[in-house]
Amino acid sequence: MTLLTVSVDDGLAASVRNEAERHALPVDDYVAAVLRAAQSPSGDEREERARELARLSLAQWEAAGRPEDGAMDMAEVFGR
Repeated sequence: MTLLTVSVDDGLAASVRNEAERHALPVDDYVAAVLRAAQSPSGDEREERARELARLSLAQWEAAGRPEDGAMDMAEVFGR
């Protein structure tokens, strides 16, 4: 694994932190998922990246002791 360090303006940093929090993810996991998604040219790959982000979010959600009752399944999310 490689550690990347980047400089971004304060507004972008705040936006990234807010999105990571909204997805119940640590900032580094959220940024890594976004970077992987940006590299994915095909629809199938983008869908797999979305599924990966969903799995990460679910793991964080469950680790926080939140229930999954009433949540959408992946078929509902992707309309399949």
